[in-house]
Amino acid sequence: MRFSKSIMDIIKERTSWRTYEPKSLEEGLRDRLKTLLELNDVKSPFDDRAGKYRFELIGIPDFDPKEKKKIGTYGIIQGAQDFIVGAIEKSDYNRETYGYLMEYIILGATDLNLGTCWLGGFFNRTLFGLKIKATDNEIIPAITSVGYYPEKRRTREVVIRKAIRADKRYPWGRLFFEGDFSKPLVQEAVGEYATLIEMVRLAPSAGNKQPWRIVKESDRNIFHFYTIELTGGYSVFPPIDIGIAVCHWELTAEELGIKGKWVFSKPDIPSEGLLYKITWNGE
Repeated sequence: MRFSKSIMDIIKERTSWRTYEPKSLEEGLRDRLKTLLELNDVKSPFDDRAGKYRFELIGIPDFDPKEKKKIGTYGIIQGAQDFIVGAIEKSDYNRETYGYLMEYIILGATDLNLGTCWLGGFFNRTLFGLKIKATDNEIIPAITSVGYYPEKRRTREVVIRKAIRADKRYPWGRLFFEGDFSKPLVQEAVGEYATLIEMVRLAPSAGNKQPWRIVKESDRNIFHFYTIELTGGYSVFPPIDIGIAVCHWELTAEELGIKGKWVFSKPDIPSEGLLYKITWNGE
């Protein structure tokens, strides 16, 4: 699937929906979504360092009455009749790969005028794993609800969005740097790359913590991607989030015709509390 409109418009349009119209997807739309899940001609920059993956569309009717009570969204998600569930083999870059691919799918669903919501902690992994016959060598890092969303959000959803500051994003100076982490990157100094960086800034992340950091080399269009090291329950999410950020960057670069390639080349930059992930080498 290719998008029907500008990827930048889709990124700006996309938002998390936790409330849905309680009806299953129409058959034609379901078929289009299943085609999207095949990820034809889609490959993440982390693929060569990750295992095999797959994504499936699971409907609430696929669960028996007892299972429906154990889905595990704890009222966070209401009314959703369908979920997109993926599994990926265990590897060093499984979560980064998964984050990239699931975000691609979510952007595609947004292009189909469907609501989605990343779910990394509030779902029953065992139950969903059984539904897609996940093996012992596979993990399910996250899922997303998908469906028709109402015109107005319910009160609880509004409260949740305010609590996590869902509509807020950090300023450039907190996320992007030049040379090293002591000098904030000036938006006006990066030319056409400013749009790519802004699309990264707008990306969703677990708890809206925005754990990605980017360092641009001085006088060269080389950008190094890092994640901050988070502790506790959020520690598994930064790799997924960096995959999301890289997805936004690459799709925007493709649309704007900005050439470059991804490499794994950790620079000699002091980065305490940060983990290097990948580098974009602009042409």
